[in-house]
Amino acid sequence: MSEEMSAFRGVTRRDFLKYCTWLAGVMGLGEAGMARVASALEAAARRPSVVWSSFQVCTGCAIQLLQAREPTVQNLILQQISLDYQDNVMAAAGSAAEEVLRQVTEGEDFYWVVEGSVATGIPGAMTVAGRTSMEVVDELYPKANATIAMGSCAAYGNIQAARPNPTGAKGIAAYLREDGGVADPVVVNLPRCPGHGDDLIATLTYALVNGELPELDAVGRPVFLYGQTIHDTCFRRGHFEAGRFVERFGDESTGDRDWCLYKVGCKGPVTYAPCGRNLWNGNVSWCVNNAPCQGCAEPDFWDELTPFYDQVRGGDLPGLYGVTAEQIGIGLGIATAAGLAAHGVGTAIRSRRTTRAGEPGRREGGEL
Repeated sequence: MSEEMSAFRGVTRRDFLKYCTWLAGVMGLGEAGMARVASALEAAARRPSVVWSSFQVCTGCAIQLLQAREPTVQNLILQQISLDYQDNVMAAAGSAAEEVLRQVTEGEDFYWVVEGSVATGIPGAMTVAGRTSMEVVDELYPKANATIAMGSCAAYGNIQAARPNPTGAKGIAAYLREDGGVADPVVVNLPRCPGHGDDLIATLTYALVNGELPELDAVGRPVFLYGQTIHDTCFRRGHFEAGRFVERFGDESTGDRDWCLYKVGCKGPVTYAPCGRNLWNGNVSWCVNNAPCQGCAEPDFWDELTPFYDQVRGGDLPGLYGVTAEQIGIGLGIATAAGLAAHGVGTAIRSRRTTRAGEPGRREGGEL
């Protein structure tokens, strides 16, 4: 039996190395990077202090983190990070809680995690201890080591920002830029709905291992986590390339056959997120097991990617040289054509992936 580690109570050496191997894989370091991750976590002089603010949100991101099974939430809070302030679950309340926040943020050595959108049109729609979300952002953003937008609400506004957006909801970076504010805000966006605790832990560990924040894509997401589309990692991908599509729910193409869901509204080809690698519910399931991807990790998906059960607008799959699902289906009956189509799909996707990761875009993060 593997012995319990002295640095991480309740964690065996075997489980610790298994977890570090997983983190190294997520960070793109491969198995060889496991030793670097393990060394960084063991050698960390102190746990990173985390302040968690909740704005306009359903609290699903916090619940998802609290239900994390790998690592357990106890290890997460008590050993890997020091969650010093969290509006919903901390033991202190009222003025005592606000005093904790004041003490932690006075030291100016903390990571600031934000859950929920900023109310800019009706500031009073969301207040914490008498302060609006805009006032909290104005105070904490300049002090934090890094600002991490946890979930699609904090990243891009999510459903609160959907038309007609009565509260003027915005993501953190969008608020910081408005009215000549911060020209190049440093915000790491971790959009999904809800946000995934593994994304947060992987991002904080990346900063510990490398001493800097990860490279971000054009909309502020870490490339090492969000560099591939849902389509790239989907277990239904083989059916897409073979031209086998679900035409309607409940027909013979569903059930155990698991055919591609593109024609019934899957937004996987245009959605960049690690859902196919970092699964949900203890890493055992994800949306595409039973339903089309709705594109919740993309900006403005409530307005731009709806209706959810309609095909992606335009009919063509972006980045696939105009190849449509119908054309791939027709090619299925002709072996040569099907082979060429499949090759074209793979080549186009690889090309797009390279371009996406390499494009300069607007950078929302940077060195610590």
